[in-house]
Amino acid sequence: MIARAPLQLFQAVSTSLLPHLTRLQAQGERDDFRASVRVTILAIAGFAALVGVLMLAAGPELMQLAFGENFDYKRADLLIVTAGMGLYLSAATLNQAALAQGQIRRAAACWVGCALAFVVWTAVPIVTDEFRRVEIGYLGAALVLCALLYAIYRRPHPRAGEVAPGSTDEMELRLAAADEGS
Repeated sequence: MIARAPLQLFQAVSTSLLPHLTRLQAQGERDDFRASVRVTILAIAGFAALVGVLMLAAGPELMQLAFGENFDYKRADLLIVTAGMGLYLSAATLNQAALAQGQIRRAAACWVGCALAFVVWTAVPIVTDEFRRVEIGYLGAALVLCALLYAIYRRPHPRAGEVAPGSTDEMELRLAAADEGS
């Protein structure tokens, strides 16, 4: 519930984020592009912190209220899942940024790699408690995914045929276009 409910709510943000970032990227508005990503991640961090405080203060009681007294949820478990949720939503934001930058294959490789690592982690009983193993796997996969997508966002590879802004190639293209226009 802690992981899925925020993800469902985030879909509305995510749906509008990709077209917005793509437009900013296409128009070369790099400062606005980075500001949009930064503001979204800061909002996610604030939300995750609020959920974390709520889970710390009354998480087990809220879970029993929601699911019944037969279920026992420890604060530590709830905090692990909350941190994973914040990282996962941040990764989803960075994924949208990577897609807007044309880094589709690199982003997809990150998702596939992290999914495979999660499956391997949960299949190997390093941590004996199955629930804790899944919680730690979720947090770890979200952390690695977020870090990898952040690296792509910060250093996108130029796409084939794409000219880097401010490069000598861009200057030559502008001069050639001006020459043809006259």
